[in-house]
Amino acid sequence: MPRLRPFRFGFGLVVFSLLLTNLWAATGPTGKIAGRVVEAGTGEPLPGVNVVIVGTTLGATTDADGYYYILNVPPGTYAVRASFIGFTPVTVENVKVVQDKTTTIDFELREQVIEGEEVIVTAERPIVQIDRTTTTAVVDEEQLAALPVVNLGEAINLQAGVVDGHFRGGRIGEVAYLVNGVPINNAFTKEAAFEVEQNMVSSLEVISGVFNAEYGQALSGVVNIVTKGLPDTWSGSFLGYVGALVSDRKLEFVRRKTGPGTNLSVDDFESEFVSYTEAAEFPNLTDLQASLGGPIFRDRLGIRASVRYLRDNSHFIARDLFSPTDSSQNLNTGLPREAWVIESTGSGDFVPRNQTERISVNTSLGYQISSNLKFDYNFFLQEGIFRPYSHFRKYVPRGINNVEFFAQTHIAALRFTFGSSAFANLSYSYLRDKTDVRLYEDPTDPRYASAELSSLQGANAFAVGGNDLFTSNQLTQTHTVVGDLTWQANRLHLFKTGFQARFHSLNNRDFGIEKSFRTGYRPQPSPDRFNDNTLRTKPLEFAAYVQDKMEFTGLIVNAGLRFDYFDPDYLIPIDWAQAALTEIPDPNNPDRTISNRRPADVEFQISPRLGIAFPISATGVMRFSAGLFFQVPPFNLLYTNPEYEVNPASGVNQFGNPGLSPERTLAFEVGLQQGLTDRLGLELTLFSKDVRNLTGQEILRTPNGDFSVRWINRDYGTIRGLTLSLFQR
Repeated sequence: MPRLRPFRFGFGLVVFSLLLTNLWAATGPTGKIAGRVVEAGTGEPLPGVNVVIVGTTLGATTDADGYYYILNVPPGTYAVRASFIGFTPVTVENVKVVQDKTTTIDFELREQVIEGEEVIVTAERPIVQIDRTTTTAVVDEEQLAALPVVNLGEAINLQAGVVDGHFRGGRIGEVAYLVNGVPINNAFTKEAAFEVEQNMVSSLEVISGVFNAEYGQALSGVVNIVTKGLPDTWSGSFLGYVGALVSDRKLEFVRRKTGPGTNLSVDDFESEFVSYTEAAEFPNLTDLQASLGGPIFRDRLGIRASVRYLRDNSHFIARDLFSPTDSSQNLNTGLPREAWVIESTGSGDFVPRNQTERISVNTSLGYQISSNLKFDYNFFLQEGIFRPYSHFRKYVPRGINNVEFFAQTHIAALRFTFGSSAFANLSYSYLRDKTDVRLYEDPTDPRYASAELSSLQGANAFAVGGNDLFTSNQLTQTHTVVGDLTWQANRLHLFKTGFQARFHSLNNRDFGIEKSFRTGYRPQPSPDRFNDNTLRTKPLEFAAYVQDKMEFTGLIVNAGLRFDYFDPDYLIPIDWAQAALTEIPDPNNPDRTISNRRPADVEFQISPRLGIAFPISATGVMRFSAGLFFQVPPFNLLYTNPEYEVNPASGVNQFGNPGLSPERTLAFEVGLQQGLTDRLGLELTLFSKDVRNLTGQEILRTPNGDFSVRWINRDYGTIRGLTLSLFQR
């Protein structure tokens, strides 16, 4: 049975031990601190006041009207100090900064009477956020540690409007996942390609409403993950849990009653139940997590890394009654299957299925090249195996294909600072996502059973031997380049512009194992057979945007424009009813031919976004937002059966469609934030989404009377609802 590859795990441990991270540095989306400094008593503005974040190099000087702003502040909790010659310095502690938001801290300075005197103030976070124009939930490091969850998916599902990964009634796969501003979605499923471990997260932002122009390739929401900086002192953590599956539900299995003389036409299987003792033998969960971090050189270098091992079973249990190689006697006699005599060499053990076993490594590196230039590097590794349940092979669990998965991601970023009013980020990421569905690594492995034996079943419709006879190898490599520039033009306007390019390389192969009891192996199926499909293509995604956050007194406006472009880089049939006809030689493969086809169209869209917020009282804020959204469907709908082959033994064949148009949503929302007490608040949101170009299937009838189905843009819908949440400061 396949196991986790030790050399990859070893490499992960080396990375865990060696990679270093700068103690003070933004690793992703950042926030802003802004405010005004005035003289106590008179209210006159004080120009030239130094305002700094204690313990960092970040700071600003007030302008002629006493205003200041500090950009590029990583999410977290800080102390902010204002000082001016002749005035008593004031330090405000417990200042919380949230990504993409402005934290307002105003100061009143008094003339200094006693030299060395300083005022310390503890900030209280406002019960409502005035500059938030959409539905956003931010969970910081402390809140995440206090939640009864063990992964980020559970924390996301706790947010209003989110149910099992569905955001506001949308489909699975309609959410963009970003780590430090870089997308990490798997192109085939649109799900996150890997999990960022909870002990590595500084801030988790869940946007379930209308999002700004900088975010795209999503219809329903955005999950923005910012990884931690490093502590000032050495610290580590360990979390371990081992549980057992004990259920009062009786699990029915057949009792083995086989051997010479057994006739499959007679139901000689009897029922028995798994006892509590037997059920308790299956460990339900093994979850071991460890992290370590601390300084190497004070204020310069340090280390932080995390390792996690997880084995998670389900309530699906099989029983090993038959081995894959169990065979019937006299297979060459020509007698009907019901007369074959079977053997049973299984262990009889109960075996947990739908079991996931994986290991993950998260780590990072940072280097402050100069005061205005920083380099960041993040590495994520996730490798494991999923052992699925098959009802047909309930009693031959060793004959069920395993799903082996491997994902590694490298994210490198250069972060530039241009004075106190502008900064830029340039990131590159490489994602290698590999999934193999197979029983044995070698498709000619002699342990594979024949097709005749693999289809043999008893009168109760369960297999009595054999194994799955198909394999799937899927390799997706994605190179992503992300760039952005943020410029505080003046006190009122914060401009941001950027681009994103994703270069995909798809290399997939699906084929059936051809092994007959009489003729033996056919190791490599011929290229023109329906059970051998190869996909090699390089789709391209590109986007660019510009947005302006306008912060007027009593009014916040977020306005932006986004451009999205997609090239599927594939051919589609001119006549789908004859998609499987082969007429023209394939220039890329002399062994194949292709039918009359044309390149799929490129797709693009310009999407406006608008958000407005304004206070209606000292503790109440109203908001409105609207936007147009664009998302390429999952690649598994575009590139299924990429050679458009037809299985003559099947009544219905399925085609992917590289010509699918992107799915589109027009969304609106109106919201209210209202403080009820000093520590308790309420948020109410009404929303409406008009969804178009959703994917569905169309039935095709071929000239010879066969039926096929293809994916098309046929579904649509309108989603309306409200979310209500209570929150505590």
